[in-house]
Amino acid sequence: MVRVTLRPVIDSGSFLSTLERAKQGDAQALDGLAQRFYPVVQALVHQRLATDLRRSRPWIAARFSTGDVVHSVFEGVLWDLGAFAGQTEEAFVGYLATVVRNRILDALRYHEAALRDGRRMRPLGDDFDAEGGESDPAETVAATEDVARLLAAIGEFEPRVQHLLRARIEGLASFRELAEQLGYGSESAARRAFFDAQAKLSLRLGDSE
Repeated sequence: MVRVTLRPVIDSGSFLSTLERAKQGDAQALDGLAQRFYPVVQALVHQRLATDLRRSRPWIAARFSTGDVVHSVFEGVLWDLGAFAGQTEEAFVGYLATVVRNRILDALRYHEAALRDGRRMRPLGDDFDAEGGESDPAETVAATEDVARLLAAIGEFEPRVQHLLRARIEGLASFRELAEQLGYGSESAARRAFFDAQAKLSLRLGDSE
């Protein structure tokens, strides 16, 4: 993921204090996080999605406004910070950008499935309130277009592991970045956690067949 630069803060501890209050549902803290982090998250997600859409989904690029969509998704993501265990603003930006992009990709997949099934397509904004990487087991599932089964299996894990799996399967973050975002002690620890979760995910997918 692209490295980001934020304007410096006077007190570095203020970020962690604000984050803790936001996790407890403090409206003022949530608003403060939104004002500070939305612009850079929007830029990161827009850049990555615009590239993806031009390359792999040209049919939807003309009608897809990443600015509007990122804004609507970002507000919901701020209420779902349970998996983040990092200590820096840079790690927080990476976490937010990954979660926002995952949710947008889920909605895009829903609409692609709707087109294949012949159902009437609804506006993109209607579906955003719901909630390279390693190819195994994602590659096998994607080959059968059964992404819903994969996401359901991932949803059975705790939030931190869900984020780890999605970020690596979608190719959105390195192990170093994930260690910073999720509070793993090192890049190696994040890597080990991923491969352990990947093995469990493969078993769950196999059991569901």
